[in-house]
Order: sequence, then structure tokens, then C-alpha cells
Amino acid sequence: MKRKNNFQIDHYKLFLYTLVLFMFFSLFIISFEWSQNYQKLSISNILISKPKILNESVYKKALGDIKGLKINLMNLKKIIDSLEDHPYVEAVRASYRYPNTLKVEILEREPIAILNSDPILMLDKNGYVLPDINNSNHFSLPVMSNYNTEMELYPIGEKVLSVKAKQSIEWLSLIQNNYQFLYNNLSEIRLLSGENIELILLDEPTKILMGNTRFQDKIEILKEFKINLNPYKRLTDFSYLDMRYKNQIIGKPRNS
Repeated sequence: MKRKNNFQIDHYKLFLYTLVLFMFFSLFIISFEWSQNYQKLSISNILISKPKILNESVYKKALGDIKGLKINLMNLKKIIDSLEDHPYVEAVRASYRYPNTLKVEILEREPIAILNSDPILMLDKNGYVLPDINNSNHFSLPVMSNYNTEMELYPIGEKVLSVKAKQSIEWLSLIQNNYQFLYNNLSEIRLLSGENIELILLDEPTKILMGNTRFQDKIEILKEFKINLNPYKRLTDFSYLDMRYKNQIIGKPRNS
């Protein structure tokens, strides 16, 4: 009787082992066949997440004719690399969707200023140089004037090499992030003699001479000055504001 129980237990274990092996090999064969069929698949549909800066067709053109390209990791890397070479592309995420779709998500570089140069160039918040692809007139951006515009200082798709232009972009980024009241009304940023910076507002216009030091402190003072103006006055009621001196503003009212 004891031997019979042992035999039954061994037989049960053998059944379990056989079942596990069968499932393993079945899964292996299915995976192998799926992999073989997957390797035969090719791209026939391309989905690009709706870009904000450039038209989707620009990025499809950058990809080239990839329909019919085999679906594999090597080709996926090539696709990502080709898009990341585009000056307006900050980052790319791409993946395949079974059976034959390529899905692409693009994080774009957004210009925050136009450089008064020939040809026209734009710069993003990190100082990357963006070419004008017939799109500069689509943006309402402050213009950077009187900067050194030698083209070797502005390599397309790379960071600006001009020290003053780079510094001014850092200031503009600061204004855009923290002082929207000023950025939204900013028409031009000029580099003057002595490396002084002058801001020109859209309305009227008003000129604001910032000097060349303590830029953030002066913007804070300008913000407080704007707040403390009586309810009927605005910054644009002044034709000229001089902020080169510590903790003070010298203003010239427009009617004087």
C-alpha cells in the first residue's frame, strides 16, 4: 500500500514536469514564430504627435522615405538619430505599434528671440540657434539688435558662441519665466556701447536703459516701480527709463 502511494506521487510530479516543459516549449515556438514574422514587417504608417512650432510635414521630410523600412531596433535608432539632427528638435521618442505603424513624439525647441541678422536667425531659451524656415513671421518675438552677427558665432542647431548674445538670451529667458508683463510687451533688446543693454517696449515705444550689471535686481526694481505707479499710469507713460544707477530709476515722462 505504501509503495502504491509513492508511485502515485511520482506519477503526479512527472505529469507536472511534463506540463511545464510542454508550456515552455510551446511558448518558445510561438515566440520564435512571432519574432520571425515581426522581422518581416515593415513601416507603412507614420504617426507624428502634433508639433507646435513647425508643421508635421517638415519632420516627415526630415525622416525621408522610410515607408517599407524593416521594423527593428536598429532602424528605430536611425530614425531617432535623423530627427534629433534637426535644429528644432530637442528630444525624440519613437516606437512601433503593431503591425506596421511608427509613432513619433517630438519635443521642439521654441524660439524666444529673433536675431537681427542676414539671414534671420532665432534663438531658444537655452541659446540654441534656429534657422528661419519661413516661419519667423509666425512669432511675436523681441528682436536682438546690434549684436555681432558673424555666422560662425551662430552654428545652426548648436548653442550660440557669442558671449553677449548668450548672456542676453539668459536674461530674456529669465524675463519670460518670471516677468511676463515685460516679456509680452518687449519689442527689442539692443546692445549699446559699453555693453549696455536697452529694452524697447512695444507700446509708444518706451526705452529702458538697463546698463550691464545686476540685471535681475533691476528687473525686480522695475516690477516694483510698475506696481507703485498710480492706477492711471503705466510704464509706457514714460518715453525713457534709466536704470543704470543702484536702487533708483530716472524717468522722463512722455509729455515733458
